[in-house]
Amino acid sequence: MKVLLIFSNLIVFVVLNTNVLNAMSGPINNSILIDSVMKSECKKDSIWPKTKTEYIDDYSNMLGLFLYAKQKYSSFGILDIENDKELLYSPNKQLNMGFGFNYKWLGIGIAFKLGFVNNDDNLYGETKRLDWQTNIYTNKAVFDFYLQNYRGHYIKNPEEVFSGWKNGDAPYIRPDVITVSLGLSGMYVFNHEKFSYKAAFMQTAVQKKGAGSFLLGASVFTQGIAGDSAIFPKGSDFESLPPIIAHSAFYLGVRAAYAYNFIIAKHYFASISLAAALEIGKTANKLEDKTVSVSWNPIIHLQPRMAFGYNKPKWYAGFSFVRDSYFEGSSKDDSIYDFTFRTGNFRIFAGMRFSWISKKELKD
Repeated sequence: MKVLLIFSNLIVFVVLNTNVLNAMSGPINNSILIDSVMKSECKKDSIWPKTKTEYIDDYSNMLGLFLYAKQKYSSFGILDIENDKELLYSPNKQLNMGFGFNYKWLGIGIAFKLGFVNNDDNLYGETKRLDWQTNIYTNKAVFDFYLQNYRGHYIKNPEEVFSGWKNGDAPYIRPDVITVSLGLSGMYVFNHEKFSYKAAFMQTAVQKKGAGSFLLGASVFTQGIAGDSAIFPKGSDFESLPPIIAHSAFYLGVRAAYAYNFIIAKHYFASISLAAALEIGKTANKLEDKTVSVSWNPIIHLQPRMAFGYNKPKWYAGFSFVRDSYFEGSSKDDSIYDFTFRTGNFRIFAGMRFSWISKKELKD
């Protein structure tokens, strides 16, 4: 919470003091077009768009430097179909802070774990993790990739799992539970001439007028879960179910989405999109007696994607959120429980654009 407050105050400072900061850092000339006649009139500290349209100004020719805080997560759940209860496992979350840059098509961020923020291992257990999540935004498409490996989980909703659970009881920790996830998806942006994901999530462009777009693409996802003993904890309401020690799944499907960028008071923006897919998945459960059951199930895949913030030619700040949720559907005749998986990231950022690298373009 301390870090979130620090970044929130930083964003407010940037928004409220833009005029003062602009005066300190040099004039901003947004009306300069990049052509052979006007380039000679650009001042060296000017910020100018690479391309300029009625809806979008592309600033990918400028170097963007930013500070950010980011939290990635991955969790899974098991739904008891008969009793309509869900067992939720989550790794101990970790908030990282760092810095990065955007230039042309390349964007890199470097973040670090801060001990004074992530200091609850004694309560929720220690989680060892490898988490690579990448959201790639181009003018015409969006791609999502993630590779995750978590060891060490705790039960997130003990009040729904243990009948005698009381507030204040110590969390139920499973240091032996491992999850491995690998996913890839891509979608084409049909109205890319008016709608820009880059403006909302990369800040290498500025959306000047509200616009939306339909998207269409495909996704593939594989997941593995394993524990040294049954995933259902002893003494819980789930103990009567068959003792699963491992679960694996492979999903494949086509998905569609709609996204819209709202422009508020000229420089404030809100971007909201929702992707949905009905996929097919092959799943397998391994029990304590080493028996394995395999089935094919329909999979519901939902992905909300949101961003809110402040975006001017030189300064920008805000936050973004991307989440993937998978639900394995089955009938009571096929299975007595279903699995759900959730993965995503939350990001707070504040940055500034510079023309340092682009000065050579003034001489063309």
